[in-house]
Amino acid sequence: MRSRSFTARTIAVTTGLSVATGNEPRNSKASTGVRVEIDLPDGLNGVRWRAILAALTQADRYGHTRADHGATVWAEIDQDDQKEGVP
Repeated sequence: MRSRSFTARTIAVTTGLSVATGNEPRNSKASTGVRVEIDLPDGLNGVRWRAILAALTQADRYGHTRADHGATVWAEIDQDDQKEGVP
């Protein structure tokens, strides 16, 4: 079991990805909690990549997709307590 709450982890992932990329994350409801997606800008340096990876480690699952229009990272955070709302 994780020591940080669902809400705290969701905020940490969302904020971390936003700061690291300079883009606005998209949050949506997932079957087990919340999914956060963010588009990656071109030309990320090593410092920004490490910040993105640090944010993603707060999630239960994460991944990366690449398409013709660009790249996106996503993270899913499971809701531990069913009484907590999805931010």
